[in-house]
Order: sequence, then C-alpha cells, then structure tokens
Amino acid sequence: MNWSNVIGLALVALLLLFALLRVERRRLWLVIVLLVAPTAWLLSLWANFYRRWPETLLAVAMALTLTGAWWFRYGRRLPPPTSDTIKVWGQEDLPKPQASETATLQAEIQRLTVEKAKMEAELQRLKGNGNTKPDA
Repeated sequence: MNWSNVIGLALVALLLLFALLRVERRRLWLVIVLLVAPTAWLLSLWANFYRRWPETLLAVAMALTLTGAWWFRYGRRLPPPTSDTIKVWGQEDLPKPQASETATLQAEIQRLTVEKAKMEAELQRLKGNGNTKPDA
C-alpha cells in the first residue's frame, strides 16, 4: 500500500467533504454536480485503472472519520452559511474619510493642480526655447 497515495487522496476527500459541510444549502446541488461528482468520477477511474481500490477506500474512510470528528466537535456549533453571512474578499465598502480629512485632501488636490499647471507652463516655455537655433 502506497501511503503517499492514501494521504493525498484523503486530503482531496477532506476538501470535498468540508466544502459540502460549509456550502449554502440552496447551492448544495450545484457543488455536488460541478465539484464532487466529477472528482469522485475521476477518482474512481484512477482507482480502477491502477487497481488502487484499497488505498482509495482507506483514504475516503479516513476523510469521513476526520470530517465526522470535526463536525461533532466544532461544526455543529457553527451557524449554517447563508447569502447574508458569506463575505467575498475584495468587495468590502471602502472606509469613508472624516470631514477634517476631506478638507485636507481637497486642499492638497488644489495645491497639486496649481503645481501641475505651473510645471506644464514651464515645460511649454522650455520646449519653445529648445526649438530655436542659436545664432552662429
């Protein structure tokens, strides 16, 4: 028995089982159809082709045991996930600046706008002098 296969397969099965436990109930069928069923099919093809059924069954048993132990210890106390409690990283509202910060930022924007206008005028002046040829 190849233990690296058992551990790898057990990790894959653990990921699938944890996904099933923590998915929103309305979307459970979607996860089963798009994630669990194709993975189980590929796993059974692999086990059948290489004749690795004992390792595969041991890995699934280990994953079920670990997932069941986790669920009895912690998972039962977790509230079921809903669309309201699921947070997607990167879509949080940006913090709003305070009134004093807003005034400071507006003053800085005005200062930079004036400085930009001065720099553009200086650049145009320098470009105008660079095009003229000195008298020889």
